[in-house]
Amino acid sequence: MGNKKNQDYPFIKETIKQRPMDKRKVLEKLGVAAACGIVFGLSAVFIIMICMPGILDKYEQRIKKKETVQITPSIQPSGDSSLQQETASVDKSTEEIDAANNEDIQEESTVSHLQNIYEMVRKIAREPQKALVRVAGITGDSDLLDDSLLTFGDEGGIVFIKNKDGFYIVTTSERLQEIEKFRITFSNGKSAEGELCGADSRTNLVVIRVPVENTDEDTWENIPAVPLSSEDNQEQTQPVIAIGSPAGDMNALIYGSITSISGKLNIADEEYSLITTDMAGSQKGGGVLLNMNGRMTGIIISNDNQENTVLRAVSVAEIKCLLEILSNGEPICYTGIRGTTISKMQSEQLNIPQGIFVDRVEQGSPAMNAGIQSGDILYKMGDQRVLTMDEYSRVLQNKKPGERMEVTLYRKSPAEEYVDVELNILIKEK
Repeated sequence: MGNKKNQDYPFIKETIKQRPMDKRKVLEKLGVAAACGIVFGLSAVFIIMICMPGILDKYEQRIKKKETVQITPSIQPSGDSSLQQETASVDKSTEEIDAANNEDIQEESTVSHLQNIYEMVRKIAREPQKALVRVAGITGDSDLLDDSLLTFGDEGGIVFIKNKDGFYIVTTSERLQEIEKFRITFSNGKSAEGELCGADSRTNLVVIRVPVENTDEDTWENIPAVPLSSEDNQEQTQPVIAIGSPAGDMNALIYGSITSISGKLNIADEEYSLITTDMAGSQKGGGVLLNMNGRMTGIIISNDNQENTVLRAVSVAEIKCLLEILSNGEPICYTGIRGTTISKMQSEQLNIPQGIFVDRVEQGSPAMNAGIQSGDILYKMGDQRVLTMDEYSRVLQNKKPGERMEVTLYRKSPAEEYVDVELNILIKEK
């Protein structure tokens, strides 16, 4: 059965013979392969020859770049860092030295500038300081220990007039107003006896005269009088010098500037401008203000409300009239009106007449007895029109105590209209 299949398909017994190798074709294929290899090789060589320079350049640049990057750390990594730090440190030190030098130069310049200013201040104040004096009141009692006249008070003052009659000294003191005799100690250490010329209880100003016969030759020749400023031209930030005892200590010297000129000192029958400065003062202080020409421009007044405050002074240009009255021993005429000037601008803005607005009337004063009231606006004295407190004071001080003076003023009626009122005042002595 198994052989039957083979017998049915006899062709299966045929043997498949391998085709004989054709050497020629093999050689041809080898030749073609070799030719292709040669062509490809030549092409590669050709391409390499063309591209190699550019590749070599790029390679050289990469090599150089790497060298540039790697050389610095590879040669002396720590040393170079130190060098940079040293260089930075040197640069910083140089900058600090330059900055320090600049600061030193600026500081030296500032110090030099301040020294020049203070030297100038001392130079300006040198001559006026010679006019400073000390004032003590003399009583008539004798001291049992040394049999000398008793003195009290130790106020600072300054010589503001020097003429053939002697030295005239102004001081501010409430205690010395009732004293008749004084012991004056001049800046050269010499002393002389002085006498009261006049005192004003409203401002506490006291004027004392030292007769020429009471002084020696050295004092008369070497003690000057401080010149008075003739113009009321103070301005803010204007430099001023304080001498005397502005902070309480004698013979002090302070330099500062004016901060305000708008303040007012309202007293009976007068209104003075106040000069406010940036210099510290004291309730016990006194003295005067000098301008940069060495002239007395203000008399320092104390502040009763504060123990320590800034220095304030009454303008000398405005108080000259009062100083003249006190120096001549003339009486001060008094009515007791405390008022303020109504300016033209205030008159227009408030719709009220120009004149002197009466703030208040002192108790028991001639003005109160005459019927003047707070709120009245005074604008005429006799036939003379007066619109400011300065004008009112000048007219009043030309009168004499015991005289009668007619005044005209505006007063509001119940209908809120201003009507004229005429009153008669009996002038008294303050």
